[in-house]
Parts: sequence; C-alpha cells; structure tokens
Amino acid sequence: MLKYFYDMSTLHIRGSRRKLITGAGTVGVGAVTVLTLGACGEDGGAGAAEAATADPTVSSLHDYESAEDIWQALLDGNQRWADGEAVHPDTDVEWRESLAEGQEPRAAIFSCVDSRVGPELVFDTGVGDIMVTRTAGNVFDPLVSESVSYGPAALEAPLLVVLGHQKCGAVTAAHEALLAAEEGTELEEHEYALPETVEALRPAYEAAKTESGDPVDAMIKTNVLLTIQALKEHPNLAELVADGELTVVGGIYSLETGLVTEVS
Repeated sequence: MLKYFYDMSTLHIRGSRRKLITGAGTVGVGAVTVLTLGACGEDGGAGAAEAATADPTVSSLHDYESAEDIWQALLDGNQRWADGEAVHPDTDVEWRESLAEGQEPRAAIFSCVDSRVGPELVFDTGVGDIMVTRTAGNVFDPLVSESVSYGPAALEAPLLVVLGHQKCGAVTAAHEALLAAEEGTELEEHEYALPETVEALRPAYEAAKTESGDPVDAMIKTNVLLTIQALKEHPNLAELVADGELTVVGGIYSLETGLVTEVS
C-alpha cells in the first residue's frame, strides 16, 4: 500500500512540476487529497526580480543554472564562512519581498539538526536560495524523503546535497548503543532515548565496520553515502537523476575548520 501511494505521488509531482494542482485520489475506501501549496510551491517569485546581494562582488546563487556551478558556488560560500568573510547574499528587503509570490531554490540540502550546522550559514546563502530538511543524524525515512525530494521534484532545483558533520551526537549515540548491544555490555541510561534513530542508523553502522580509522567518522561518512543512494533511487527523484536533471552530492562539515569536504 505504501509503495502504491508513492507511485501515485510520483505521477502527480512529475506530471506538474512546480505547479501542484489540487486533486484527490482514492486508495481503498479512503480518499487522499493533495492540497495546492500556492505561493509556497508556485514558480515566479525568483524570476520576478534580479538577485540582490549584500556584496556586489559575490554572485547570487540564482545566477547559476547547472548543478556543477551551483555546487561550486555553495563551496565558495562555505569558504567565505570558514574564513570569517560571509556576506549573506540575497537578504535585502527588495529581494525578500520579490519571493512573496513564489520560490525557485537552486539546491535542496538534507542535513542534521545540530545547532552548529545551519546550511544557510555554512554555505553563506540567503533567502530563497536553498530548501533545507534536517533530522538528527540525517536519519532518512519515507516521510522525510518527501520533504527532501520536494525541492528537486516540484521546484526543479537541479542539486541535492546530503550534508553530514563531524562529531555528530546522534551518530555517536547510535554507534555506542549498537556496539554495546553487540558486545553484551550496558550503557549508562539517559533521560532522552533515541531508539528509532539508533535503529535507522544500523545500516550505516554495519556498512562502516570494514572502514579504517575512527569508527564514528566512518559511520558518519557511510550514512551520507547510503542516503545519497537512497535518494537517487527514490520514486520522486530516480527519473530526474537518470535524465541528468538532478545531481546528488554528499559532504562532511568540519566543526573545527568550518569547511565542507565532498565525499563520494
């Protein structure tokens, strides 16, 4: 039943792109209604005004069309952030007001909820530049996948970035819990438990066992790579990837240097 629902959703999104039309489909005896997202999803806002930046020497992300150029622009912004030279483009009042009628983000980013890893800051971007989905440890499930895939599938963002980060608390906790379970040892109990997160990260834990170096670092990287693969195969994105309309890349953010390193 879940697979059938996704197939129906895929047809709806791929059939309209950006302009989602109100409609209803019947699954069994229940009806599922897809609501019009209005200004949140319709095209036209980003094209209504030229990109404005706080620093004229820094191009707006909306000046770029290809995934390769957008990714390089994000990395350039990340370098500015790491160097303490962030300019916060696309944040003036005129630009903000131009987005009231719609949006055209140039990239979608899936990252962790960690307070030190805000993608808008890490990549030095502005309002309407990127569409961000965040979960603890980049945990990926069917509901989250619909949020992550919305930018590329419905708004035609040509780039999707999976961003893990150094010293991820959720991944560290999952590694400790899974290792303790394997060894039959007990962990100190905490008031805040993460059983679902731990289980969701089990594939990364298992796959990272053969990697050298720090096991948590290996698990963080492996989780990014597994998530990239899952996104490439997602019903809303697979055709876009196959047709070359969407590029999915991964990166690891260093809390110490402020830099994002691409992983593959």
